[in-house]
Amino acid sequence: MNAVLSDQLDLFPEVARVGHWRRVGKFYPAAVAIADRHYSRRKPGSPQFMPPGQTVVLIENGQQAVFGWWRPHPDSGLQSMNRLDGWTCTIFRNESQVLSSELILSAEKALEATGYNCGPDGLLTYVWDSRVRSVNPGCCFKRAGWRAIGRSKDGRKTLLQKHTHMGRAIAQLTGHDAGEIPGPLPG
Repeated sequence: MNAVLSDQLDLFPEVARVGHWRRVGKFYPAAVAIADRHYSRRKPGSPQFMPPGQTVVLIENGQQAVFGWWRPHPDSGLQSMNRLDGWTCTIFRNESQVLSSELILSAEKALEATGYNCGPDGLLTYVWDSRVRSVNPGCCFKRAGWRAIGRSKDGRKTLLQKHTHMGRAIAQLTGHDAGEIPGPLPG
C-alpha cells in the first residue's frame, strides 16, 4: 500500500478499527471502486460517493465491502428530505464472505465509536426493492434488528429503521415521537 493510502487509513483514530471496519475518507479509492458497483451509484467514476453533510465512511478490513453513514451537518440547520433526525446508511455493498447482517452490526458499533449523537430517529436506510436480488429486500438489515417503517414518496423504496439506546433517550428528552411513521415519505 502506498504512503498516501496508508495515511488516509489513519485520518480517524477514534475508529481505528471496529470489528470488520476501518474508517476512511469519502475519496478513498478502494471504497469508491466498490461504490461504483452499487445499484444506487449515480455517477460511477466520480472521485467520491457520499452526499454533502456529515459522513462516516467505512471500508471492510479486507477492502471488499463499503458502508456509508450520512446526516445533514448538525450546525447547518438543514433537515433531511424525509424530515427524520438520525444517521442514514446511504450505501452498503458487501463483496466479502462475511455475512451482511454481521457487517451491518459492526458498522453500527463503528458509528457509535465516533461519539456522534445518533438523533431521536436512530439509524435509517432505504432499500430500492426492485433493484436488489432478493425476495425479501432489506433482509440483511432486518436480520440485524432493523424494521420496515414506511415507503419513499415514490413508493419504490422501503424505509428501514433501528433505534439505538442513545436515540431513544434523545426522543424521550425532546418529546420527539420516534415511533412508526405512517404513509409514504419523501426520498
